[in-house]
Amino acid sequence: HSLARAVARAVKRRAAAQNSVEEEYLLALILENEYENNDKCKKRLKEYCEVLKNVTKEPKKLEEKLDGICKDDKTIEAKCKESETKVKAKCTSFQTELDKAVKKGASTLEDNDCKKNERQCLFLEGACPTELKDKCNELRNKCYQKKRDDVAEKALLRVLRGNLKDKNTCKNKLKGVCQEFNKESDELIKLCLDEEKTCGDLVSKKEYKCKPLKEGIDLVLGKEDLLKEKCLLFLEECYFYGSNCETDQPKCKEFASKCQKENLVYAAPGSHFDPTKLKIRLAEEIDLEKLYVEAVKKGIHIGRPSIKDEVALLALLSKSDAQNTFKDQCEDVIKKKCGNFKEHIILKDLCSNKTITDNPKEKCEELNKELTTRILTVSKRIEKYFAPANVKEIIGWHMLHTFLGERECTKLLSDCFYLKSQAPLEKPCNNLKAACYKKGLEAVANEALQDKLRGKLQGSNRTWLETLQKNLVKVCEKTKGESDELFVLCMNPIKTALTVSTDLRMRAVALQEHLNEKRDFPTEKDCKELEKKCEVLGKDSREIKWSCYTLKQHCNRLKSIEHLEEELLKENKGYLKDENSCKEEAKKRCEKWFRRENNKFFSACSDLELVCKKITRNVESKCNILKGHMETMNVISEIAKKEEKICEFWAPYCKKYEQNCEKLKNGGKDGQCKKLNKKCKSFLEKEALENKVVEELKGSLSNVGECNNTLNIYCTQLKKAENGLETLCKSKENTKSDIKVREELCEKLIKRIKEKCSKLKDELEEVKEVLEKKEEKYKKIKEEAEKAMEDANLILSRAKGPDNNNNKSVNKDSSDTPKEGKGTTGFKLVRRNAKVHVTEKELAAFDLVARAFDLYLELKEICNHSLKNCGFKKECDCEDPCKKIQGICSTLEPLKVRPHEIVTKNITTTTTTTTTTTIKDAKATDCHSLQTTDTWVTKTSTHTSTSTTTSTVTSRITLTSTRRCKPTKCTTGEEDEAGDVKPSEGLRMSGWSVMRGVLLAMTISFMI
Repeated sequence: HSLARAVARAVKRRAAAQNSVEEEYLLALILENEYENNDKCKKRLKEYCEVLKNVTKEPKKLEEKLDGICKDDKTIEAKCKESETKVKAKCTSFQTELDKAVKKGASTLEDNDCKKNERQCLFLEGACPTELKDKCNELRNKCYQKKRDDVAEKALLRVLRGNLKDKNTCKNKLKGVCQEFNKESDELIKLCLDEEKTCGDLVSKKEYKCKPLKEGIDLVLGKEDLLKEKCLLFLEECYFYGSNCETDQPKCKEFASKCQKENLVYAAPGSHFDPTKLKIRLAEEIDLEKLYVEAVKKGIHIGRPSIKDEVALLALLSKSDAQNTFKDQCEDVIKKKCGNFKEHIILKDLCSNKTITDNPKEKCEELNKELTTRILTVSKRIEKYFAPANVKEIIGWHMLHTFLGERECTKLLSDCFYLKSQAPLEKPCNNLKAACYKKGLEAVANEALQDKLRGKLQGSNRTWLETLQKNLVKVCEKTKGESDELFVLCMNPIKTALTVSTDLRMRAVALQEHLNEKRDFPTEKDCKELEKKCEVLGKDSREIKWSCYTLKQHCNRLKSIEHLEEELLKENKGYLKDENSCKEEAKKRCEKWFRRENNKFFSACSDLELVCKKITRNVESKCNILKGHMETMNVISEIAKKEEKICEFWAPYCKKYEQNCEKLKNGGKDGQCKKLNKKCKSFLEKEALENKVVEELKGSLSNVGECNNTLNIYCTQLKKAENGLETLCKSKENTKSDIKVREELCEKLIKRIKEKCSKLKDELEEVKEVLEKKEEKYKKIKEEAEKAMEDANLILSRAKGPDNNNNKSVNKDSSDTPKEGKGTTGFKLVRRNAKVHVTEKELAAFDLVARAFDLYLELKEICNHSLKNCGFKKECDCEDPCKKIQGICSTLEPLKVRPHEIVTKNITTTTTTTTTTTIKDAKATDCHSLQTTDTWVTKTSTHTSTSTTTSTVTSRITLTSTRRCKPTKCTTGEEDEAGDVKPSEGLRMSGWSVMRGVLLAMTISFMI
């Protein structure tokens, strides 16, 4: 069947599930086996309807037929009379169909056999357990196993693509594949044990994906509206299965070309080769994880089993029954099949031992004892999970416990997979498999309901459960048709409210267990998986709050360390060649980031000792891997054959790591990167010129025609140039015309820009959000800084420096804003007189101004980088974020800086006051006492290039001289010589307050 038809059928089934549930099925689901007793039926139905009406006043919204069933007592009585006959007839009719389906093996069952019969088992088994229970259990287990087997087969079809022409080609490839696949699932282990049969089946099945793929692509190619929707789906199918198709060849190339025009390209797993990382696993190459995720949506959880030993594998190969015991089968397997397992990772020791293969009886007796003990252990473990039910009898679907965790299911199902054929385990394992299947199906249904009820699934007040039930009914009105399991849950909202709440608690408990193991030392994969679960379950579970918080802190630390590593690698200056260099450079940067409140690096900066140790080891590991890849792939020798391709790929990695890795640079003689740089010299020079051309052609690189037109203009202007760019306009060897050379250059540049665009749009969107937040923060701090300066009576002035002459004239060319320049722009905030007491207001102003200018510089750095990238807004279709970025950056203004200029005039005023006192005495010749006081006041007028002129008394000098005898001229020095008194030059202060006489200057220096 085609994929398109499959989609159509899925839609029909969904509609059928929602609108066409027959009344008999609904009654069987509600009444279960009480439909046969009229009194019990009426009581059960009446109770159900009353409870339902407490939750919703209109049961028909939940399911239309419920309105007819729950209308009144008469209706209930009538329905009970009808149900005995109708439900029984449905059970009898279905029993015949079920018998036919169960006779088929798991491999021969068709999808419709499972879907149709599983659905009827779900509705009717509870009503007719005696007739249907055992057969429904058998059918479900076969369908469950079929789905698991299908995943294993898909995995092998993917990994063997292009190697399924015949059985021998398949077997040769399969041998290598199975060495790694032995660990992925039990089904894959089984397929690898019988290469002959497996390859025979796969070669015959290789076309089964081809016909639906061909029909699906043909359908989409004819309908452009479906193209975007189906591109990635069909491109993935083409990649994994297209090369196996011979008869029904899908039009994959044509389809890929049309998708590419829509900018939709499928990136195959592992297609981006990173030479600083180890080779990806085979499971990653075929995206096995995605196959497992798709299986989970069908209720199938496939976990990685524990490593098996020879006992388990021989038990799987030895199908014992009433006639043949394990010992008999074991001897037969060792004699007949051991020749195939001499290279098998687990069986090779046993099968290579000639003593055992010639006489396997003793070995098989030994293995039989081990097997008996193991069967008993597994049986007891299964019984523990199903108590008090009798696990040795088939348990009905609706009575099965689903409290097993995923780990328990994986472990026990794996044991059953190998040991089930041994008689004592058959029924316990059938119950286990059904329970794990039920758990998977209900998990999908529960999660669908939980997604719509986030934040409402836990509570403590009396009305919480009642509110949840009412909310559940509203959700069910819309979602009940998505699956049969959802429909069943929705028909009993009272019970289901508790079910989804309990299920959430169980998920939280399971998550807590994972967190206890992983939270302190998580890997990148752990963070991705567990943080998502924390986000989802944290809305309704308080128990995991602190564990999730701890996980988040450690995951942030991992990201922060990764960002720091990239930051220190960016400049190619060898900051990570050793721990000391790392700590020294990281410390400088961390101080800047702390000041700017850049929380991206907070975690990494908190412990540089440990972080630098981790980073340098990580870089050293990457260097070794890079060196290994370059040697293994003979990169240096391959340059001569395909210089551009090799140099274009490898040179950036060498540039990034060689300064930090002595082995890459020197390595005894010349390191791999040193050799590569020599051989790629001409390419690197040409690439540098091409990058210059890219900058010149910004806005003209959308298509080849536009690029050519602009390039021709530049090439005309560059004919007389001597900067090297003119060499790109013509062929060196004159083997091509100038037009052809320019066309090829344009194609190359456009390809380069398209690769840049794939990341640029997201990057600019992120920058836009960052700028919006930081602009808002900057405006607030700037406003606070201006107010704080005003309150503290301070102004911001430019410091004297190389750009300011040491004269006292006003610098007319001073700018009010910081100047841009190449290199690093720094700030200094300096208080002129450190001995003068500073008020809290001034300190606050000082701090706010520092923060404002620091944030301004950070914004300018972001603006400069992002506006440069916005030069490609036309090519990358990112006009919207660029428009916003341009708007923010163009209105960005720093704090106003006043030019630093002072003109000082000294005016000296001398006031002399003379007081003469005459003492009348007979002794006229006695001396008179004369007191002279001379006062000089120095008045300084300070003119500052702000709008304020101040006059401040800065010095008052009073000299008092007392003389006996005759008045004499006042003197200032030794030997009583007269001198001139000069105004004080020892202290010059300027400021806003006469009383304080303090100048607090903030000096901004621009280092260019």
